Amino acid sequence: MTTDTQSAPPPASPEEPLLVARGVSKAFNGVYALKDVDFDLRAGEVHALLGPNGAGKSTLIKILDGVQPQDEGSVQVDGRERRSSDIATVFQELSLIPGLSVAKNIFLGNELRNALGLVKTKEQNRIASELIERLGLHLSPEESVENLSVASRQLVEIAKAVHRDARVLVLDEPTSTLTKGDQLLLFESIRDIQKSGVGIIYVTHRLTEVFELADRVTIIRDGQRVLTSDVAGMEMSTLVREITGADDDVPEPSKRRFDEFAHPETVVTDRSGPKLEVTGLTGDRFSDISISAGAGRIVGIAGLIGSGRTELLETIAGVRRSTAGRITLDGKVVRFSHPWQALAAGVALVPEDRHRSGVVLQQSIQRNLSLAHYKAVSKGGFVDNRSAVALVKGLVDTLQIKTASITSPVQSLSGGNQQKVVFAKWLQPGMQVLLLDEPTQGVDVRARQEIYRVIRRFAEEGSAIVVVSSDFVELHELCDEISFMTSTGMSEPEPVTESVTDQYIYSKLNERVVASHERDNQ
Repeated sequence: MTTDTQSAPPPASPEEPLLVARGVSKAFNGVYALKDVDFDLRAGEVHALLGPNGAGKSTLIKILDGVQPQDEGSVQVDGRERRSSDIATVFQELSLIPGLSVAKNIFLGNELRNALGLVKTKEQNRIASELIERLGLHLSPEESVENLSVASRQLVEIAKAVHRDARVLVLDEPTSTLTKGDQLLLFESIRDIQKSGVGIIYVTHRLTEVFELADRVTIIRDGQRVLTSDVAGMEMSTLVREITGADDDVPEPSKRRFDEFAHPETVVTDRSGPKLEVTGLTGDRFSDISISAGAGRIVGIAGLIGSGRTELLETIAGVRRSTAGRITLDGKVVRFSHPWQALAAGVALVPEDRHRSGVVLQQSIQRNLSLAHYKAVSKGGFVDNRSAVALVKGLVDTLQIKTASITSPVQSLSGGNQQKVVFAKWLQPGMQVLLLDEPTQGVDVRARQEIYRVIRRFAEEGSAIVVVSSDFVELHELCDEISFMTSTGMSEPEPVTESVTDQYIYSKLNERVVASHERDNQ
């Protein structure tokens, strides 16, 4: 790290961009991932980089970072050719070593050593402490990284980049796994980092963050830049339209096709009472949780990471065992010891980590869906290939899954289309309850709206839907009512109205957390 401020490169003036990329093009096997893209970044600016999955954002970031060479065009920092040390990218998967301290991670691979080759720990801690204070971070240089929250670990990664004199910081989906509180902590630190003259490229699918944090926005679609504009004065509808490239609304899944798979005779007509009722449920990460969901209703759960939200859904779905309380389905008490028992009763879980638990990525779409719809496509204990092909093609058409072929592996699909495959598994007769854990994590804005339409269609068919989400805007847009969860209880549900904003949800959740701590300390 440059400790002498006079030897540090002078910040670019407001008139001269810090980073300039001109005419950047990159092709793979003759297909352009980027074509003639211009991009610039000013010192002390947060510049949001947006676009649908597959638009070319990742390719542009890799070229700017020097990881991947461009076929055409140039990239300059401070008016000269970009150096490898100029740009640092913080990806969703962090590169920290949990067992080391904050300071040791900051100096990792660049340790200060004395004449005997021993690490000068005290000196590293001192310099790290000065850096942390300058960036406005609330961290101890001696704290072990494994004890930090996800947000604080990201801040350590950012401090590590700044320590190495990076002039440009790229943040790739930094809030995808953060709670609202951790997001606010990250945003506060980003604003402090701006003051040092570092330029920040901010990649996100969460458009509310753009208006909260960014100065300018650039949108890439189909490998080309379609918009660069100041955020001030821009409307959300304009942003969505430019990202999706369509003036029309997100397509509505066909009710007729849904009925073919759900079977009209199984659609619930009596929606007066709760379909799912959980009373005093206790598990290994939560206690005394009560919640109910009626047929055709979408019930949201807001809770901080660690409150037991995921564990609650897994317990209802038979993945985990409860230690107390009861679960009632259509007025009958049920106890699921295994997920297959829950599925047989019409209760399905769409997990948070679709890659690990939702689909078999290496297998084809047809294989994944045939397994889930085994009864419908098998004869005499064997899968009938003709029936399987017809059913899978129908599911792909109904949920508008974009794929070249039903034999394509699921891992070849975009995040949004992978998630649609998970939903397609449960589009079958007798599906009573859908438990959704972070249903749109890691998908772009258009795919998010498509998934919302799919969820609403399930509700229209009579399913009861329970949604856990860290995105409070999503809870507001999708749900009929919201409950606030801590590890020791659940609030009474509140109907979603215009006044139930993401800030309102966050404040209400904080109130419950504070009240819970006060009860524990009494």
